[in-house]
Amino acid sequence: MTFTSIFANPAAAAMRALVLSVLDGIKWRHHGIGVLQGYLRENVEPEVRIHIWSRRLLKPGMDVSGDSHDHRFDMVSHVLCGNVEHEELIETPDPVGDHALMTVTHARAAADTKYHGPTMSLDGRFSVVRKRYTIREGWSYSFPSRHFHRSPVPMEGLAVTCVEKHQQQDAPGRLIYPVTHEPVMAFGHDPDPETIKAVVSVARKRLEKGTE
Repeated sequence: MTFTSIFANPAAAAMRALVLSVLDGIKWRHHGIGVLQGYLRENVEPEVRIHIWSRRLLKPGMDVSGDSHDHRFDMVSHVLCGNVEHEELIETPDPVGDHALMTVTHARAAADTKYHGPTMSLDGRFSVVRKRYTIREGWSYSFPSRHFHRSPVPMEGLAVTCVEKHQQQDAPGRLIYPVTHEPVMAFGHDPDPETIKAVVSVARKRLEKGTE
């Protein structure tokens, strides 16, 4: 069983040019999983967001516990620069399982308060099966709401994606995490303006190269 669908994006070059043309006007939010998020289209159906991925943005320890989550929307992600790793986590109730669940405040509200809470632990333990995919530049993938995944940040380089959010619900997000490690929260930090500026500058160069 897999919930991920990967497909070629014939409009990738046009989307790169579009993102490049609006890049300077985007207001960025630093999400601790290692990404800057900024809206192109907000409070309408579908919402559209730009993501810039870099290990410079990864909060320490999040890739151990805290980055595996679900979404309150059906997602379509278009990879415009670089490659993106996408890992499904398929959970099964298991009384001796090594994972647990927690609800968190969704990202938009959490960014406003600088706190990914209030959080609430959910009952039960779970075992997890993982399926990992690499989505390359010029390709896209879809992933449904209320299923768990993580996006391991590239060890080197940078990636830019354009994300569509369909049929968004007003509901808390959930984390699935190893019971031996308390999850690191994606917010609760003061973003570094210089780091954000530097990462966006690299993204601009990558987008410019892709539109030559």
